[in-house]
Amino acid sequence: MRRFLIGSMATAMLIGFFAPMAVAAPAAASKTAAAVKRFPPVDECMHLDGYFDLRQKFEGIVVRRDAASLIAMLSPTISWSFGGDEGKTAFIENWKLKSGKASPIWAELDKIVRLGCTSDNAGIVMPHMFSQDPGTGDAGAGAALVLGPEVKLRAGPSTTSAQKALMNWNVVMLGEPDPTGKWTAVTTQDGKSGYIRNDYLRNFLDYRISFERLPKGWQINFFIAGD
Repeated sequence: MRRFLIGSMATAMLIGFFAPMAVAAPAAASKTAAAVKRFPPVDECMHLDGYFDLRQKFEGIVVRRDAASLIAMLSPTISWSFGGDEGKTAFIENWKLKSGKASPIWAELDKIVRLGCTSDNAGIVMPHMFSQDPGTGDAGAGAALVLGPEVKLRAGPSTTSAQKALMNWNVVMLGEPDPTGKWTAVTTQDGKSGYIRNDYLRNFLDYRISFERLPKGWQINFFIAGD
């Protein structure tokens, strides 16, 4: 804060003028801080009976690329798109699970298992961020979560571009990707603009997976992206 050295009479005259600003400034700062949302991964499911065993089993399946065990967990009516597509057989074909370790599903599941869990009356959902409100007013369609602490917001789409800020699991609004497809223009919730590498961004409507506990064990009810 700038301090002005002025005469005592002028100081007295100005106190009444600047006093309201001194009070209002923290309120404005508080409002800005409240608008900036951060969602580091949280596991809200540890209190659920059987969840610890499920998590260990699921993580093991992903690490081993164990397609047979993943298939065994699929619901017969698993949903996997908003176009009406569902069913275990179609899911297996769509994700090429019979190709085993070559299936593209593993790259998606690798990301999901690191991003926490949330629960509701129907079961559990990973990642945790899917249940959070990004505060963008569009159900998260144009928003992404910055994946990690100390992620650099840069002035341009290059690691040599100037650093404008450090992100810490911040919500950002997505702009256009750069021509290389490796970076995306973003705007932070406190108004900063710049670029972040795509591998540090995850759309709020990206893939999520749901598990339901049945008498015979846990099953996967949906694996889906979009809205």
